[in-house]
Amino acid sequence: MEKTQIILTVILLIIEIFAFAWLILDIQKSKKKQDIILELEKQILNMEESIMDLEENIIYEIKELRKMLDKKQQ
Repeated sequence: MEKTQIILTVILLIIEIFAFAWLILDIQKSKKKQDIILELEKQILNMEESIMDLEENIIYEIKELRKMLDKKQQ
């Protein structure tokens, strides 16, 4: 009976070690995925900033063109 308890305890300990190792590996994978997502979000923000700069330049150019057209019409 005592040997059976020791064997079951050892088996349970081995299962817990494997479960803990699996949990650690899963956390590492999740961290890598999270890092990738954050990098992609940074790239998206940079792209949006570039688009906003281009839009501002377009608006400025349109204003300049309107000024030039207004001057020609006068």
